[in-house]
Amino acid sequence: MSALVGAELLKLRTTRAWIGFVLIVVALSGISSAAAVGSAQDSVLGTSELSREILSGALFASLIAFLIGVMSVTSEWRHGTVTRTFLVTPRRERVLVAKELSILLVAFGLAALGIAIALVVAVPWLFVENSSLALSDDLVPLIGQIVAASMLWGALGVGVGAVVQSQTPALVGSILWILLVEALIQALLGLIDLEAVAHYLPGQALSAFDGTLDEGLPVWAGGVVGLAWVAALGALGYVRMSRQDVT
Repeated sequence: MSALVGAELLKLRTTRAWIGFVLIVVALSGISSAAAVGSAQDSVLGTSELSREILSGALFASLIAFLIGVMSVTSEWRHGTVTRTFLVTPRRERVLVAKELSILLVAFGLAALGIAIALVVAVPWLFVENSSLALSDDLVPLIGQIVAASMLWGALGVGVGAVVQSQTPALVGSILWILLVEALIQALLGLIDLEAVAHYLPGQALSAFDGTLDEGLPVWAGGVVGLAWVAALGALGYVRMSRQDVT
């Protein structure tokens, strides 16, 4: 399995897209951190509230991990490499598991990079403002939450890619689902007083887990529901892949 995971990581490294993804994480995390410090009032400087806002900028890594997860699967069909992949590894469940594991590693790295960039931007700026980053007991759990959320989003992307397989519909459809469709579903369920059911949709569950959604499931429940969606989509993706003739 380690060889398969290494092969998947090699596929990601040998394309120029990974450079763009890394630069996006660096840019967005840095801009978000700078905006948090630059717009902070004097009364907020040195508080744990500002520290949480600074670190939360690293959550952009979740979106990038999700997109990489989708593309890690759909690019096989787009570029016609899926046949060679399955010839080298006929057990298709191993291919899917290797993709999941590789994206977990990538998502971990992106989240760590986002956190590092947020701190590199914020700490010197706070020093100039005669302040510092407040170290509170909830910062370590927040860092763990950011990393875990990025990994779950990345794994969810692999599941979406395995189910849809066509790259453009998978990317466009999943983004529309998260940004628009889930909100529409919640609004429709609200007409019959069942809007709370929408909190169990994948986007809302993982947003509750990463802290970007104020209303909804508790953090722990968002993580559990998000993990269930990852498992469900992964299973559906495997069923579809196992029944396909790619020769």
